Amino acid sequence: MSFKLDPRLGIELPDFERPYEELDPREQEEILVQWERIRATIPDQIVRFERAIEDLLQEVHHEEDWDVISAHFADIADLASRIHELNTWRRVDPAVGPVPAHGHAQEHRDREKST
Repeated sequence: MSFKLDPRLGIELPDFERPYEELDPREQEEILVQWERIRATIPDQIVRFERAIEDLLQEVHHEEDWDVISAHFADIADLASRIHELNTWRRVDPAVGPVPAHGHAQEHRDREKST
């Protein structure tokens, strides 16, 4: 299997048994087609996380209990982290370079490649 669901991000991520470059061209093409389908869902997933952040911020504005406010901000930070990772994954192209290790966004390397 080339992709595995990441429950934290809500999308499937590459999960290759061997490096992309070592796959035969037919497998590479199938992976690219599937990855493009997955990447197309990322903006909608980002919007879902952004709406969850907005909901939590509304709750913060009406909350007086500091412990609850702190918990909401921790949830907001987690959702923001997910959005950041999704934006990183949206730029990943297995045909151009190595796929980041599962669960670890390699933002700096990807950013350097895109400039």
